[in-house]
Amino acid sequence: MSSVTVAEAVHESRSRSGTGIGWLGRLMSIAALAVGGVAVAAPSAIVSLPVTFQVENQNRTLVACLSDGRPYEIRGHLVGPASLLSGSSLPAVTTYLHGIGWGEFFWHFTANPQYDYASRMAEQGHVSLVYEQLGYGGSGRPSGLAVCYGSEATIVRQIVDSLRAGTYVVEGRTAPAPTFSRVALASHQAAALIAEPVAYSFRDFDIDALIVTGFSDAPLAFRPRFLAQAAPFFASCLAGGQRSDGTTGPFFYQFFPVADRAFRDLSFTDAEASVIDQSAALRDRSPCGEAASFPQSITVDALKLVLGRIQVPVLLVNGLEDRYFIQPLGGNLQRTLFQGSNDVTAAFVAGSGHALPLERTAADFRQVMHEWLAARGF
Repeated sequence: MSSVTVAEAVHESRSRSGTGIGWLGRLMSIAALAVGGVAVAAPSAIVSLPVTFQVENQNRTLVACLSDGRPYEIRGHLVGPASLLSGSSLPAVTTYLHGIGWGEFFWHFTANPQYDYASRMAEQGHVSLVYEQLGYGGSGRPSGLAVCYGSEATIVRQIVDSLRAGTYVVEGRTAPAPTFSRVALASHQAAALIAEPVAYSFRDFDIDALIVTGFSDAPLAFRPRFLAQAAPFFASCLAGGQRSDGTTGPFFYQFFPVADRAFRDLSFTDAEASVIDQSAALRDRSPCGEAASFPQSITVDALKLVLGRIQVPVLLVNGLEDRYFIQPLGGNLQRTLFQGSNDVTAAFVAGSGHALPLERTAADFRQVMHEWLAARGF
């Protein structure tokens, strides 16, 4: 095990050989960045292409939970250099999942371009898929009890298959949708309970890398303030919750945390007031079935035997000032669960809270993500 400091983040890596992976220096050129000897030129234009995926809300993971089995549309955006996304066959894409109560905006924050993670990563040559998960935004809206982490994981598998085969729709594009040879899967907060089952549940299927941010499967790392938010959420859900859009749509939806003040206080440690206000205005009600499947999901995920099935490279990133999880305890405990991979890295961003790409330390977080992805061919 070795540890180095990069961009005010502490990285800890583990490999079977016992040696740490190399990290790039902090200084970089705006025009190019050397990654493993390859110069990555800054692209001249960034595009955000609206995309739609046809999926079925089934649960075929190892996590037992309920879904309705019906077809739905998932909507999002492919964000990357225009020069790349104009092509038909691309080497790699990273798919990003948002946490409970958030939305696509977490990773694609167009309200303030400085904190638009997907666009800023595109400037360094990365292609990202960001989308509204089932029950959120413009994607399908089933009953809030018909969505669970296991079904959302099965949906991710369908989306990844579509990315590789090009069987999805790019709005306004007459040419076939781009295909990708390699897919990394990244999650934030409780969406880890979607991403991790994707990586261990399907024996005939593999993602090429796994990233978990702002989360720990270790109950010892849960802060009491986080656990306290469950009571009002479940009380509302047991009473039928709210409609998905407030006054329209199916029932059994609710904000998490329920109170706006709790969302602001727990999500952010050091962020601009305007970013906090914009995030609070954009946040979405989540389907009650997500949180209802939390106990069984985390019970399965916390088993070393299950997460030990994962053999792809794993990156765990947390803010040291996270108000949901005790850090670095949570990240270090999480790292011990991935015994099957010889490439596991735990990174802690100093000064950052829970909403890593939206804090004032967002550039440091992006540097951690960029270096790790680039070193692995993304």
